[in-house]
Amino acid sequence: MGIAAEAESLGALFQQAALGLREILIDAQEIRPDESVVVEVRGADLEELLVNWLGELIFVLESRQFLPATFDIQMTPELQLRARLWGERLDPSRHQLQREIKAVTYHQIKVEQVGGGWRAQVYVDL
Repeated sequence: MGIAAEAESLGALFQQAALGLREILIDAQEIRPDESVVVEVRGADLEELLVNWLGELIFVLESRQFLPATFDIQMTPELQLRARLWGERLDPSRHQLQREIKAVTYHQIKVEQVGGGWRAQVYVDL
């Protein structure tokens, strides 16, 4: 299954990719921004940074049972991403997991600047 995202800035692109990942994982009517979690990832290039970012989101869901509602993403030119995730703990009575993702892959991955914005494509193994 794949995620395609477009945005005006690189930070917004990574946010859109995260929202796409969330849509694959869970059918959530509403996720309350009650708590926050900070995550940091880095990559050797933009593609590796995207894989590491999405992989970290999967890890946060699996290890902390935390569902992000919104993201405050800061990126550096050194290919580091720091994000504060606002959300809540997984509540089985309100949140239904749709799929389990085994891994975020490098298969046909793209992160590219197009015109005045950015575009990304990434696939996950279910």
